[in-house]
Amino acid sequence: MTYAVETIGLSKTFPGGVEALKNLDIQVKEGESLGFLGPNGAGKTTTIQILLNLIKPSKGVVKLFDQNTLGRERELLKNVGALVGMPGYYKSLTPDDILSYVGRVFRMNKSVVRKRSNEVLDLVGLKDARRRKVGTFSTGMKRRMGIAQILVHDPDLIILDEPTNGLDPKGVREVRDLIKEINKEGKTIFMTTHNLNEVDEISSRVIFLNHGEKIGDRDLGELRKQLGSKSIEVKFLRDLTDKETERLAEINHVKDIEVTDSIYLRYEGNGETTYEILRDLVQLGLPINHYRPMTLALEDIYLMLYKEEVTK
Repeated sequence: MTYAVETIGLSKTFPGGVEALKNLDIQVKEGESLGFLGPNGAGKTTTIQILLNLIKPSKGVVKLFDQNTLGRERELLKNVGALVGMPGYYKSLTPDDILSYVGRVFRMNKSVVRKRSNEVLDLVGLKDARRRKVGTFSTGMKRRMGIAQILVHDPDLIILDEPTNGLDPKGVREVRDLIKEINKEGKTIFMTTHNLNEVDEISSRVIFLNHGEKIGDRDLGELRKQLGSKSIEVKFLRDLTDKETERLAEINHVKDIEVTDSIYLRYEGNGETTYEILRDLVQLGLPINHYRPMTLALEDIYLMLYKEEVTK
């Protein structure tokens, strides 16, 4: 198995004794989409800066595509595209100008640059604006231009630091969809963000960081399955009588009932339990209109993990 990103015992101490990272071990499989999460000051940006060789670690090993980067940073980073913050452009430049310049930086053949420019501008939805000056672009267009810029040399690893920060809802949706499309093409995504809905949509796995230490590293689907939601939303075609509501509380595994516009059944068990509860509801002869086991949101998982960390 190839790891696009791997760190072993990665640590960083800044002047004054501030420990930004403490023996961080992470592995990101090639082709994976990873969400790298944590509160401000957790060490996310420091990790990205080390991966991109912008700062040096105090100790530890960084590998890109199973290769130790020590002394080979420039060579290995050629296969990386990174968007950190909002890209800045001279207002008079066009997308064609920018991508042509990037191609020269990477010493790409002119014909290859033209071909890749067509491909990436089409991918990010800027093909019709390729000769417009970027000074006329919206914030969302500039962000998509930034993604085009980091894709032109066709890297296999894409590092994104808060890719939708500052965008309106339309821009957020456009960039999210774009990142998912890039991942479908086989590119590895390593993304930091404070927008948990974003990670929920884009990433299949998350690493949680706090005070420079990894406190969680889980597949999202498996994490939800393990933690369980423990709640089922039920709606009926009519209001239930008090006696019928009491009968709900007597169903096996149901521990509590909350009545609002819907009825929420709190239970203990797993996925098989939700089937058993539905079976018992049907046997009671109640007019069920809607039955939905609640999915545990990433926000709930995030808060749960950091609450546990604070109470340690």
